[in-house]
Amino acid sequence: MLIEHFKDLLKELGENIGLPDLKSDNDGLCSLRFDDKVTLDFECQESTGALIISSILGALLPHEAKAFYPILLEANLLWGGTGGATIGVDPATLSVFLCYQEKIEGMEFLRFQELIKGFSDTALFWNQRLQQGPGGSDAKAPEISSSTEATSQAGGEALPPLGTTFA
Repeated sequence: MLIEHFKDLLKELGENIGLPDLKSDNDGLCSLRFDDKVTLDFECQESTGALIISSILGALLPHEAKAFYPILLEANLLWGGTGGATIGVDPATLSVFLCYQEKIEGMEFLRFQELIKGFSDTALFWNQRLQQGPGGSDAKAPEISSSTEATSQAGGEALPPLGTTFA
């Protein structure tokens, strides 16, 4: 059962980060908050075999939305500014979402840990970038190189790629 595998991954993660009671609910859902700024939502979808990671990065101000759309679209181009994830905007609320999915079957803990690190770094970058407004900073979003790791000019530390397989 994939949800049991997901629960095992969460348990090992919790043990490694000092949250020994970390677990999903019975539907395969779990949330983690990073740097008191972004929440990562995890969902293990038994029907598709996918682990879905998503985060609401913030909300656009109505008068800034049009100016932000080209920035977000450029980030989505070949996933160059999203670390392999996808950015989208809910038109009703102007909430900006970062989403990623990967097959969970056979996923090892190291891969799970890399996904969380890469996704959380990307989410934190975009959360900060949205707060700066469309004029924002010159810092570049996390980039994925053709090697096994990418560099973030925003934070200066290596980010593992989220992945190359898509469910």
